[in-house]
Amino acid sequence: MTDPKDLVRIELKKAGFDLDSMQVPKRVYLLADDIYDAMIEKGWGEYKYPLGGALYVFKNNPQIGFIKGKMCSPGIATQAEDLAAGGVKEFIHVGLAGGINPELNIGDVVLTEGAYHDTAVASLYGFHHNLLETTPSLTDEMESLLRKKGMEPKRGKHWTTDAGYHETWGQVLDYRAKGALCVEMEGAGLFAIAQYRKCSAAAIYIITDVITEEGWHIGWEDNKICEAVAKVTEVIL
Repeated sequence: MTDPKDLVRIELKKAGFDLDSMQVPKRVYLLADDIYDAMIEKGWGEYKYPLGGALYVFKNNPQIGFIKGKMCSPGIATQAEDLAAGGVKEFIHVGLAGGINPELNIGDVVLTEGAYHDTAVASLYGFHHNLLETTPSLTDEMESLLRKKGMEPKRGKHWTTDAGYHETWGQVLDYRAKGALCVEMEGAGLFAIAQYRKCSAAAIYIITDVITEEGWHIGWEDNKICEAVAKVTEVIL
């Protein structure tokens, strides 16, 4: 198998960086677009390296960075491979998800313990079991941080699929029966790479829409989403 570090080393060298002398943050948050934009607006980090994309590092802590997460399992898996090759050891995905549990509301925050994968990436890396778990200690740490900010995350499992507009009602009921709280498109890909490369991973999801027996409730214009994004960015800081 190709070693990602070989290609990463060449790409960094072309950009004027030496992989062996770079101070790459140990922990990196991979952020959905809206959350990434909020972080950039606040000016909490500064651009450091072209590693897995534009990697920013916190001004007051070089051991923590953030980056705009790639979309879908294959995209975030490749990004995680590059980041791991550069020396990142902890991945925290902060994304947006659709609720499939009728008890969830728009603006709720889900702290996942693992993803039921409906994607080829996990299988291609040799993970043929249906559930890819997060790292318990890192997940516990994220819960503690969220609660210190007055948030009450819903903790449980979720469903990852690469077909964003093809979640059938039968699938919703099946994954709901397995305890999945929400559905999104990246988690399983990230968790697969973290386990394969012996890194740690956790994920936080903000609920932007909910599907129930009454239909699809879309909340993209709901202020509750903006409020949740603001709170989660404070947690990251």
